[in-house]
Amino acid sequence: MYCKDFRQLLDSYISDELLIETNHDVLRHLEDCGDCRHTLTAHRDLRMQLRNAIVTSSNTQIDPIFVSRVKRELHQQVLNSHGWMSSWDLSGVFGSRVLALGFGCLLIMAFGALLVFDKTNSVARIANSSPINAPANVNTESEIARSVRVSWQQLTAQAVGDHENCAIDHKLKEEPISLDKAAKTYEAYYNGLEKTVDDAMKADLTAGNVQLLESHMCIYDGRRFAHIVFKQDGKVVSVLVTDTDLPTGSVDVMTAKYDENTNAAGLHFGHYALFVVSDLPEADNVTLAKKIAPAIRLHTEKLKA
Repeated sequence: MYCKDFRQLLDSYISDELLIETNHDVLRHLEDCGDCRHTLTAHRDLRMQLRNAIVTSSNTQIDPIFVSRVKRELHQQVLNSHGWMSSWDLSGVFGSRVLALGFGCLLIMAFGALLVFDKTNSVARIANSSPINAPANVNTESEIARSVRVSWQQLTAQAVGDHENCAIDHKLKEEPISLDKAAKTYEAYYNGLEKTVDDAMKADLTAGNVQLLESHMCIYDGRRFAHIVFKQDGKVVSVLVTDTDLPTGSVDVMTAKYDENTNAAGLHFGHYALFVVSDLPEADNVTLAKKIAPAIRLHTEKLKA
């Protein structure tokens, strides 16, 4: 089994939906591949964060007054049906304990259906809610949005770490491989990515003096990055692309400053995230990300066609 095969089976493996033989193949692959073990752990953690966010959200909790009213109405319906039961003399046929158990099950089923219906609608409200006309001093960020934001911050930190350890200090633990080899071993989007980025950079006549230094696939903190390194106006610039399971959010470029000099600009689309990390001013970093993003997006979409 190759890494690309494992990634296709990842969700089914976590959900315990694979055949026993396929499960064994996955386990054998995980024994030999630390990269996929890290991917599995990160994927499980993200699922758990999202699940906990839904379960613990105030929007998914049932109003206790509503619960009390439903219980009372169902109980009253059971009492009102007593005359109907007597006319058929069911208690003589089944016994009072069996009848009580049966009505108890009906009560649980009815209440459970209401619970599922309410939670489903609550989750939909969380996913589609927007802070329209919300007071400025009220925190309207849902738990799910907060989890996604934290995951994005962690992903950005990994991109900055890759820039510093690969492009600047050259201290990666694992040796980078060519993008061509990465395309054959992992995912097709690595193929031709260097030319896509290089053409986009050179098409920007305002970018100044741009020089392509190198391109490869490298691993930092267990995450694979397509890493294309430029030099612009004497500054080293890292263009990093990685796959992600984060839901696509705003199309705006998000920025982060990690120290006095290092700036990061990133955005994600489909199942991919793009970062530009450098010592350039923040505005220049953002401009580069906006210039490159359409070309990379088109590059990944062509692979799906």
